[in-house]
Amino acid sequence: MGAKESRIGFLSYEEALRRVTDVELKRLKDAFKRTCGLSYYMGQHCFIREVLGDGVPPKVAEVIYCSFGGTSKGLHFNNLIVGLVLLTRGKDEEKAKYIFSLFSSESGNYVIREEMERMLHVVDGKVPDTLRKCFSEGEKVNYEKFRNWLFLNKDAFTFSRWLLSGGVYVTLTDDSDTPTFYQTLAGVTHLEESDIIDLEKRYWLLKAQSRTGRFDLETFGPLVSPPIRPSLSEGLFNAFDENRDNHIDFKEISCGLSACCRGPLAERQKFCFKVFDVDRDGVLSRVELKDMVVALLEVWKDNRTDDIPELHMDLSDIVEGILNAHDTTKMGHLTLEDYQIWSVKNVLANEFLNLLFQVCHIVLGLRPATPEEEGQIIRTLETDQIYTRN
Repeated sequence: MGAKESRIGFLSYEEALRRVTDVELKRLKDAFKRTCGLSYYMGQHCFIREVLGDGVPPKVAEVIYCSFGGTSKGLHFNNLIVGLVLLTRGKDEEKAKYIFSLFSSESGNYVIREEMERMLHVVDGKVPDTLRKCFSEGEKVNYEKFRNWLFLNKDAFTFSRWLLSGGVYVTLTDDSDTPTFYQTLAGVTHLEESDIIDLEKRYWLLKAQSRTGRFDLETFGPLVSPPIRPSLSEGLFNAFDENRDNHIDFKEISCGLSACCRGPLAERQKFCFKVFDVDRDGVLSRVELKDMVVALLEVWKDNRTDDIPELHMDLSDIVEGILNAHDTTKMGHLTLEDYQIWSVKNVLANEFLNLLFQVCHIVLGLRPATPEEEGQIIRTLETDQIYTRN
């Protein structure tokens, strides 16, 4: 199956528009613009999430995107309209033609049994027993024979079941007051809806560099290190990976960037605490404190030239000093509250916060909230020269 052009040639854009009201078309255009910006193309991930939703099996969703005319560049607005009209207001005859086109040869005149079985194995993992009736007279069938068999076996495979047996939950437009994905994220973070829309584009660019297709530690590490020291990369990754499934999804990166850069100081300190809490038990042990101090001293020496007392102190003395002054439980560790009190006026902790602020904006794509923030980032780039790539 190619993705070079739409497989819905039998339904023109002009005909599709006749089945859509002016109000619906305006809503679709506004939603498309809000999602894709000035581009006339919608990316595959956005199409699957925002248009098809969770009710469509992933393999089916991928095939639908390609069959609508989607490419690596994206799916054009006109093709999206035609596809949506087919799914939501298409006649059974048109849907049958569409399904036939998914399996048909390049010429579009017939379906070859071997090719259809191969595709069904990919999408469904099996071939329905009833398929042999479709090819009872040979190894290929024309549209008429395929159509007759299909209408008698609407539940034969996922595509037919989804399109012909009432399984389509996609709607052309939504009249409800349900907030969009972006509005929902904006509601639970300190980010604006426009920040989240911009951030999503950056997220997919970063994720596209992944060898596994997931924004995992293998992908994340080289992006942030340098300037983040390798010893801190995994901790920073874990601070974003809230559900501990070993990859960062878009909601996690949005919430993490919000906590790290846009939230109140206590929330930013909590994010840093997660970086150093390697075993995620909610406290910083003496070992974790030692590793934290070593890392913070490295960050200071990487980015600052001014002298501080900690640079001339023994590591164990620094750790014991922190515990003696801030370990409220007297159990040899720091709780989150202990860490927050210690870090408020500590120059090492504040310098680490500043470094994370730079990384979150320049590497991970968070847009500066104010012109002052933008100026601060530019000045840091010019003076420290900590970013040599990206």
